Amino acid sequence: MEWQTTPPSPSSYTVKKILRLDIPADTFPNFNFVGRLLGPRGNSLKRVEASTGCRVYIRGKGSIKDPDKEESLRGRPGYEHLNDPLHVLIEAELPANIVDIRLRQAQDIIEELLKPVACLLSS
Repeated sequence: MEWQTTPPSPSSYTVKKILRLDIPADTFPNFNFVGRLLGPRGNSLKRVEASTGCRVYIRGKGSIKDPDKEESLRGRPGYEHLNDPLHVLIEAELPANIVDIRLRQAQDIIEELLKPVACLLSS
């Protein structure tokens, strides 16, 4: 006796997509974008990840808190991103029918966090 199953629908396939957002650190050199993205104890980033199902990575020059450590890591395997300007990677590994929607949600939230606020610039 054979089991009769239907093939999985294309919308149920898991797809991995990565989106890169550049951080305007050159335009606003005194604004702490990494701190703004992370939030208190990393809660802002955790909230984005929990609500969208995406992973968010802060990469590039200035993504490591200690500049001396960053300089010593530059050029090593796995740290090639340190040669690039500061940016955010949003990674989603979700079913094909929702992956683009979730990436867009994460992108919208991150872009809102990346907008320098006048009162935050003066402090």
